Amino acid sequence: MAWTSERTSDDPEAVGHPLEGARTAETVESTQPPSYGSTSEDLHEEGHEENGHRDSEDSITEEDAPLLNISADDPAVSPFRHFKIRTIRRLTYLFLVFSIIMYLLFIISTFFTIPKLNTHGGNFLIMMDMLIAIGNLGISLQSFAIPTKSGRIMNLVMIGFLLLNLILVVSVNKLRNYEGNVFSVLVNLWLLFSVAWIQFCNYMVERSRVTLEVQVSGHEFTGASRAKKSWKMWFSLVWALIVLAFLLALVVLLTLSILVDSYDSRLSPPGKYVQVEEDLYRIHIYCSSSSVAGNETDNGNYTGTTILLEPGSVSAETFARSLIVPEVAEGSRSSIENMRYCYWDRPGLGFSDNAPSPMSAGMAIDALSDGLNAIGEHGPWILVSEGLGTTYSRIFASRHSGSVTGLVIIDGYDEQYYVNQVSKASYGFGYWMHGFISPLGIDKQLGWIFGGRTSADRVYGRSQSVSGKYNLARFQEQLAAKTFTKNEIIAAADILPRYTPVAIISSQAKIREIPGWADRQRALYQGGVSDANVAWEIVENGNNVWDSANGRHIVSDIIKQTLEYSA
Repeated sequence: MAWTSERTSDDPEAVGHPLEGARTAETVESTQPPSYGSTSEDLHEEGHEENGHRDSEDSITEEDAPLLNISADDPAVSPFRHFKIRTIRRLTYLFLVFSIIMYLLFIISTFFTIPKLNTHGGNFLIMMDMLIAIGNLGISLQSFAIPTKSGRIMNLVMIGFLLLNLILVVSVNKLRNYEGNVFSVLVNLWLLFSVAWIQFCNYMVERSRVTLEVQVSGHEFTGASRAKKSWKMWFSLVWALIVLAFLLALVVLLTLSILVDSYDSRLSPPGKYVQVEEDLYRIHIYCSSSSVAGNETDNGNYTGTTILLEPGSVSAETFARSLIVPEVAEGSRSSIENMRYCYWDRPGLGFSDNAPSPMSAGMAIDALSDGLNAIGEHGPWILVSEGLGTTYSRIFASRHSGSVTGLVIIDGYDEQYYVNQVSKASYGFGYWMHGFISPLGIDKQLGWIFGGRTSADRVYGRSQSVSGKYNLARFQEQLAAKTFTKNEIIAAADILPRYTPVAIISSQAKIREIPGWADRQRALYQGGVSDANVAWEIVENGNNVWDSANGRHIVSDIIKQTLEYSA
């Protein structure tokens, strides 16, 4: 209701609230601020009762209007006076709590997979999505009552990038397999919804604040809020904009990373995808042609021994292309010219999907066994492994002793060395942290732009560590090393027949660099794996004995000797 005071504007109580001399007329007609219990409809009616139907010339534009001589944090213009604004803020708190709970569940799922809360490409991308949602909701609550045009613009840009991310994940075939299951799509939609919700909140709060300022000032503004902001509010605004800009940068990096992954998806696997563990995930297995001269039946089926590769420090594709493929190409000059070979990507490596956690060496070998049976590969096998891959090949040999004719171990790990190296907490923490930031693709972008890295480098080559898939697989190795895998190694040593032929190949460079390496290699040869010792060769080469033609020839000769020993 309108009222008239004979006090001058110099009197701080002239209008019943702290306008502090904003009006300079001798007689001031004003609207008393409505009580905190007033609804938005009440405010509208009171404004109409006082001002009637204003002519357009009474409206003040954003450019011409002075700032209201009242603080923006004054209760008279607080948007929280409106019930709908208070309700919107409570819902935002609820969405924030939900996002935090889901984020914690995602973290737990990297240690012990919660059913339906994992993807085939690891959980790091959906974790980053949920973290961005938490950041957006949190910073919006911190500056909820003072929305800005800059914040709304950044939110709109963010929505555009997130829509592009969702389209790519759903439409690109390989991305859809790794990151596009129903659950992952729901997480992407939740992030998109959270940003759109903040945009809606900003609009509603700004509309509410301007409405209240109209009631207090007696003027109708066509622009944004005109109330003065205190230094605390300015600090809160600047901080909110900095955080929002940071979150927008994260979303842009996510989009660039997904674009690179989309480009890499054109790289096709050389072998077959095989569903394992009751179709929980896929592994990639490659076997060379079954028709090899000198070792085939009338119907073309291969009858000889197949080399089964198990790498450790490099990917299976790199191991095969560096060691076996050049030797086979040598023809009659190689000892393995007429032999088939197979290799596979362990879960999370190369072209294979990530497996649920925990994933021990024995669990991985179970998946390999299922995959080989599914494609009709039953051996006989000669196992060629290097580094920590030795652990996997020994477990495979113990579970398939009837079809394994021998083992060739290159710079192999014994049980204690494997546990000491792989089970280090720093080892697992480093891979987890690298996986955590991997969705941003910073290493991926730098390697592509400045390092000349190719799709093959990123999928299975020298830059495969840029993917979250790879880092989760290595983290799973560390997680299970001291418990499941250690017991599986002990069991394998007891089960493997002592008459299984074993040959050891060691790098002279590693013997010089690693204290006690020669003793560990000697122990493997002298009964550490089997009593049927074929040979122990020390190769004068770099850390990888297959990097030189001489090293490859030695490996192929040892494979031939091992086969002859078992005959």
